Amino acid sequence: MKLTYILAGLILATLFTGCTTDITLDLKGATPELVVEGTITTDTMAHIISLKKTSTYFSNLPAQSVSGATVTLSDGLNSIILAEGESKKGEYLTPANYFGVVGRTYTLTIDNVDVNADGVKEQYTASCHMNTQIPIDSIKIMKERLFQQDMWAVKAWFQDPAGENNYYLIRNYRNDISVSDSIQEWGVTDDVFFNGKYILGETMIYYAAQKESEKLKLGDKATLELCAITKDYMEYIGEAQEEYMGRNPLFGGQPANIRTNIKQLLPVNSKTKPHGYFAAYPVSRASLIYNGL
Repeated sequence: MKLTYILAGLILATLFTGCTTDITLDLKGATPELVVEGTITTDTMAHIISLKKTSTYFSNLPAQSVSGATVTLSDGLNSIILAEGESKKGEYLTPANYFGVVGRTYTLTIDNVDVNADGVKEQYTASCHMNTQIPIDSIKIMKERLFQQDMWAVKAWFQDPAGENNYYLIRNYRNDISVSDSIQEWGVTDDVFFNGKYILGETMIYYAAQKESEKLKLGDKATLELCAITKDYMEYIGEAQEEYMGRNPLFGGQPANIRTNIKQLLPVNSKTKPHGYFAAYPVSRASLIYNGL
């Protein structure tokens, strides 16, 4: 028994002690890099592509917008040039009547930018395929007690397509206002456990009673949004959420940049790397009026 205690002590000592080396990091002189965020969906609207620059580690100012770029969007059949917003620089918009088409691959091209201010123009691109739309047949809201907190579970009925892997982005709205408007509040899942099955009232997302914006009242309109996204975009969202929540210091992996589908074409062999994600996906929604049951 004493030997067991001695071995346990040696293991713990090994885990919590070791050699240390001082490393000096230059966190003030980082070269700015491009950050792209934007989506094309099946909704008819002015879709927005946002271009910004990374900033230094200790900066407490908003990220600087990238203005004056030439942003082109192609669906494989037609191409359009996005117009930069007049009131918000760095945001590039499609026409208000634009909508994505299922089955097409959307390619974004960004020209006429010099993010690192070295006098050389850069070119970036990104592509994303728009998957099959998956309709929601109906939803139901049920009050539940979860982790000692009052919650409203949004349960859904829909058919998961057979013979293919599907990946879902899940968001919810209260009275047509998003209550999951930041990436850390989005729900994502794949269909590993229900591939090809009809979903019978499975919980997709929750409203939390402790958040005033999510607290459902009689007569409120509750909406579930189901987006059929790509596997890569699902993993991008998961990585972003993990970075936001922080890693377990003992069992977490090494820190790393979040994946991106933005590629820099010019100049060749550039030392700077773009960030962010350009996504295309169909959207399905179902709503009901909450009656308190």
